[in-house]
Amino acid sequence: MIDVNLRGVLYGIHAALSTMREQKSGHFINISSVAGHIVGPGAGVYAATKFGVRALSDALRQEEALAQSHVRVTTISPGAIATELTDHVTDKEQKEAMDTFYNEFAVGADRVAQAIAFAINTPEDTGMSEIIIRPASQQL
Repeated sequence: MIDVNLRGVLYGIHAALSTMREQKSGHFINISSVAGHIVGPGAGVYAATKFGVRALSDALRQEEALAQSHVRVTTISPGAIATELTDHVTDKEQKEAMDTFYNEFAVGADRVAQAIAFAINTPEDTGMSEIIIRPASQQL
């Protein structure tokens, strides 16, 4: 989880940052989670990685050199989205609870794609720092 959710974001930023600065444009879209806003039982490590993505994104957004390069940073924090996520939950009780909720309330992954497109298509003089997207029935 740490390698994919946190180090993966760092590697992606590292791979693209110098090019974006040179071309004086670009847009990082980093994927966090509602778990990066509020922690639930049994999700400590996952939440820590997603809080970390938010922290990295906010720090990157605040860098003066980046702002002068017209590079924007947006963090998307999805809630219950219909993906294969619950297939990877190993705790039996937590998996059952997630399956029940996701089967009834999860929204399609296209909603995340729409949020990303919205952030990208915002005029370049406007920063869309953070978007939380979740089913209307999900509290957070």
